Amino acid sequence: MLALRDHTWTRVVLPVAVFICIIVFLAHRGRFSLHGDKHTREVFVFEYGDNCEALVNSGNWTSKPPLSCPGTPGLATCGHGPRDSWQWSAVALQCGASRQDATALRALLAHRWFVVAGDSIGRFFFAALLRLLSDNPAQQIVFGHRDFEYVLPGSIKATFLWAPYAPNLTAHFKAWDDGLAAPDAFVLSAGLWHMLHISDVQDFAQELVQLKLSATSFLAKAVQAPPVSYCSISEVYPPKLKTEDKREHLTPARVDAYNLAIANNDVLYPSGPFHMLDIHRLTQGCGPDCTHDGLHYSNATYDTAVQVWANTLRSLL
Repeated sequence: MLALRDHTWTRVVLPVAVFICIIVFLAHRGRFSLHGDKHTREVFVFEYGDNCEALVNSGNWTSKPPLSCPGTPGLATCGHGPRDSWQWSAVALQCGASRQDATALRALLAHRWFVVAGDSIGRFFFAALLRLLSDNPAQQIVFGHRDFEYVLPGSIKATFLWAPYAPNLTAHFKAWDDGLAAPDAFVLSAGLWHMLHISDVQDFAQELVQLKLSATSFLAKAVQAPPVSYCSISEVYPPKLKTEDKREHLTPARVDAYNLAIANNDVLYPSGPFHMLDIHRLTQGCGPDCTHDGLHYSNATYDTAVQVWANTLRSLL
């Protein structure tokens, strides 16, 4: 009987104990935590430390109707629906977070060039930027796997590059590093296509490391290093996904694993070159009522992401 107990300890108890120790160690690295109880999924949460450029991501959706819109202090976006208003946290407000209207953001970006490069997360983010900055109804996002570009009021050059895989982004940074004219600010998004078509988080992590190296090389040579933001991966809701392939591969657990790869491969500031743009927090908090297809979210979600990005830029440009 003693031998049986020892064998059970080796085969069952010890591996479980080792797994728990690994999770605790990673959580204490300060990049993420897991929140939940025994009856629910443990929700992935990025941790922001004491870095104001990251803390402007912190806040929550509020169902309390604003007293005035957009005049209510502390709101990044505002509306009268239950998921139309994003309230910044107290620490974000202490960092100076405030809503940037079209006039303020145009002044910040005047005569500059920004690039959004990535997948559909980036494309919907770009659409939110057009809603805020453009006064030309014809300036809309172009669906499909295409690049497009506009000149916005204030001589702002706005470019979207379809680059759904991290190696696509790496190739762009290598071209900029080799002397191709480079933008003044970047927003990057990659991960969903890898999750859907390759589904290998270790491979994704290796691709992130290569992206980090190419971006770091480019930024080190820049006279004034442009700010680069990286979007965490959106929450997904499989019952609303449109195809069986998506329902199989785009799962909340896999989203957590891919976001964990972003958190723990030193790509995020201050240990890495990229500033956090926490799309996961916005989409997970907004919930399934904010998405029609389980993957892409309401305009308010991406409008809030623009406000987070704008507040990050204020301290970096």
